[in-house]
Amino acid sequence: MGGSAPLTSLTASGNTIGLKAVHTTTGVQAYTGTTTLNGAYLSSGNTFKVTGATLLGGATTVDTTNAAGTATGADITFTSTIDNGQTLGLTAGTVGAIALQGAVGTTPLTSLTASGNTISLLSVKTTAAQSYTGTTSTTLNGNLTSTARGSLGVTGAALLVGEVVVATNGSV
Repeated sequence: MGGSAPLTSLTASGNTIGLKAVHTTTGVQAYTGTTTLNGAYLSSGNTFKVTGATLLGGATTVDTTNAAGTATGADITFTSTIDNGQTLGLTAGTVGAIALQGAVGTTPLTSLTASGNTISLLSVKTTAAQSYTGTTSTTLNGNLTSTARGSLGVTGAALLVGEVVVATNGSV
């Protein structure tokens, strides 16, 4: 969707939503319901939000900078859990915030990379690397676990809210 000509926006609401790549929108992408993501989701400086549980059907990227075409980016929000053994990459630009409001990786993700102005997350479990780059800050509020040899990295100021445990067989 939105491959040759960008969609203005895309909103979907239902019990279950299955999507395979929304290449570009010039406006908001918002999904309400248990949502399966698979592929690349690009927005030209507008928000991306999933309200409800998220399942990764394959390697997934969410980029509100339109692949650096809109450097400021916009907010990326997941209001519930994110699961399945896939990679997840999140890019919110120089002013966008990333909010992961539910546990990530009850079924561990392969890896998670997040970059934005601010990042806020609860517990995250992966089998490989976790990387967080918060220009202003990264707020950690739960356990960060890599079950294999994945590294855990935070670039920028880290704010700890409550008890935070970091566990990995790789580097920190």
